[in-house]
Amino acid sequence: MSYQLRAKSDTWFTRTPAPAAGLDNHQKEFITAGKTFTIAAYLLQDDYLKITLGRATNGQQIAIRGYNTWYLHKTTVEVLENGQVIALEPQHAPPKATPTPTNTPSGSIPQKGIELIKEFEGYAQKLPDGRAQAYADPIHGWKVPTIGYGTTKYPDGRSVQQGDIITHAEAEAYLIAHIEHSTRAAMERIPTWNQMNDNQQGAIYSFAYNLGAGFYKNRGFESITRVCDSPDRWLDKAWIKEQFVKYRNPGTSAEAGLRRRREAEATLFCA
Repeated sequence: MSYQLRAKSDTWFTRTPAPAAGLDNHQKEFITAGKTFTIAAYLLQDDYLKITLGRATNGQQIAIRGYNTWYLHKTTVEVLENGQVIALEPQHAPPKATPTPTNTPSGSIPQKGIELIKEFEGYAQKLPDGRAQAYADPIHGWKVPTIGYGTTKYPDGRSVQQGDIITHAEAEAYLIAHIEHSTRAAMERIPTWNQMNDNQQGAIYSFAYNLGAGFYKNRGFESITRVCDSPDRWLDKAWIKEQFVKYRNPGTSAEAGLRRRREAEATLFCA
């Protein structure tokens, strides 16, 4: 399903559902009549349409002034589904609201790393309309409600709650937000980080998303730390794989899945 937003007249993107005249310049963006945007989701709220921008043809998240969520007055725009104008109706609102993240990828998080995380985290618990609802953590149950691609906390710090529902676009944005806010800084402190190519950084991001961003030089993570500290061995595929697969929780029910993930990370690291 493909959605587009089209301006019927000159209008404004605003950061809040309010007239542009009363907002500072950084809280609004002028849009000319006829301009179209790919959108991932929309929600009608009284006289305003809240939209989440989608992705460009190259797969990159679309953003304006660094934000992917905006409001427009409903009389100035129209929404198209697969090229056909559709009626704007309130039922597209989720049963329980969750925060829409305002961050977008900075461009420094390799897309292959994001895709690898998505593949192994899985998109759960998927509803028939493509959205996701909160589910109980497989190990901790409802003590740790989880949603989308393994999200347990939203970007604003609130914990996921039983009954929460989010869109697919929000699920991916929350994953990226977690990397940006909770993982990226720790990765950039690794001395060899800037020597790694995109595939190597993507593999390490996946490892950190799964096992924690504080792994480097910490007890129990000597082998993956050695990988990071050994640029001279980065072309040794057998050795790299040997180090990654050590982190698979041997003897547990999770071992097979973790082995597949570690092997995929090693393959990406060496690609």
